[in-house]
Amino acid sequence: MEQPLPASSADVSTTILAQAFDAAANGFILISEDGVIASVNQELSRMFGHPAEWLIGQSVDILLPESFRAQHGEHRRQFLAAPSRRRMGEGRVLNGQHALGHVFPVEIGLTPLVTPAGDRMVLASVVDMSDRHDLALAFQGLFDASPYGLMLVDDAGLIAQSNAALSAALGHEPSSLRGQPLHRLVPERYRSQHAGLMQGYTHTGGARMMGQGRDLTALHADGTEVAVEIGLNRVRWQGRPMTLAVVTDISARKRLEADLKQANTDLQEFSYVASHDLRSPLRSISDLVDWVTQDLADGKLDDVARNLARISPRIQRMESLIDDLLRYARAGKTETDYRAVTLPEILAEILELQPVPERFTLETSALDARSFQAVRTPLSTVLRNLVSNAVKHHDRDAGLIQVVAQPDGNHMLITVTDDGPGVPAQASRRIFQLFQTLSANRRSETSGIGLALCKRMTETHGGHIDVVSPVSQGRGAQFRVWWPMYPRRTNDE
Repeated sequence: MEQPLPASSADVSTTILAQAFDAAANGFILISEDGVIASVNQELSRMFGHPAEWLIGQSVDILLPESFRAQHGEHRRQFLAAPSRRRMGEGRVLNGQHALGHVFPVEIGLTPLVTPAGDRMVLASVVDMSDRHDLALAFQGLFDASPYGLMLVDDAGLIAQSNAALSAALGHEPSSLRGQPLHRLVPERYRSQHAGLMQGYTHTGGARMMGQGRDLTALHADGTEVAVEIGLNRVRWQGRPMTLAVVTDISARKRLEADLKQANTDLQEFSYVASHDLRSPLRSISDLVDWVTQDLADGKLDDVARNLARISPRIQRMESLIDDLLRYARAGKTETDYRAVTLPEILAEILELQPVPERFTLETSALDARSFQAVRTPLSTVLRNLVSNAVKHHDRDAGLIQVVAQPDGNHMLITVTDDGPGVPAQASRRIFQLFQTLSANRRSETSGIGLALCKRMTETHGGHIDVVSPVSQGRGAQFRVWWPMYPRRTNDE
């Protein structure tokens, strides 16, 4: 039943304020200058488990954890020396103590007041943070235990938090990343555009995958790059808008995909080699053995000697094929000895060991001389084979070979161009297969493994190779090699 309102407007205001104070959703407590509780509302009584009537006249310290009570008086005196409306314990976790003895987190706002009689009081608003605290703990547990790399980035581009999975993928301890700019994890060549893209995303927001259709990499602590997929979403954390980034290391998956593709190719090639290239010399040896057997029976010893002599080259041919197969298999092993290299230096070493014939001209004036990170041996092997092929497969005694290199995105594009007979369009893919040759070679015998090795080594180390022919006036071939300029890391150990 509603109580009648007092006749005077002052009494009406006082009554309404008292009812509002008692019915407020937050806990309120009015404390005197010496720390004695003057009034509390129902929510504060419920929150702490003490009857409101019992709390009146008690020291406010009864609501504090015992470990904090001794220092609370000094804090109260400091506040009253310079009173202002503010939150209590800014930046610290505050706790209250329930009547049953357990401690729970609270948020407290302080407002200094003066009574008509001149007495100084403090009105404290108290919010029970238990539910919010439990949610924060649950989120933190999920964040830390996630098998995916997670990080929270504020709108200034600073990393607020990261988890152990991100640390494992990129080699940075979570504590070392806190407060650091996000571009620390971005390869240097992407940093200038990355800041603008992130700023645009903070305005548009929404859950989406980052850089769809592009090859994304993150910078590892050791300077290598890791292939990643990144999902973005906008969230609020600790009262601030942030970007939650989910970072998945896909380097092992990419390696497995490449290995599976290569294994299928290897199986097809080996089936061909076993059924054709190895069977052919075996069949001829078998025929020769049959002839030797017949000649021995007929007493034709000269024919026996001649046929035995013909067996030896065929055995050598089989040994050569087996050696080539072993070389080809080893070419599929990824080397990780990255170091600074320059193409002019590599080409000079190749020409010192394998100079081109005098009547051939080698042009290298358009060879980019910058230093980049690469595994030296496979890159040198690919270049040596391409230059050697340009000479061996030329149909004239004199020719021109041009080696050009220039950056192309994440790769160094290297082209080796000759003015020889060129490559027929129908053979442009076949020449990269094992033991495939276009024609008999008049300069030196060829096994048909060189270009297959080039392709295998290039793709194993993250690049690709193709051929363009003809180049000019119906002649010439240009082999193009895209070789990675930045080391890649595969976290699949």
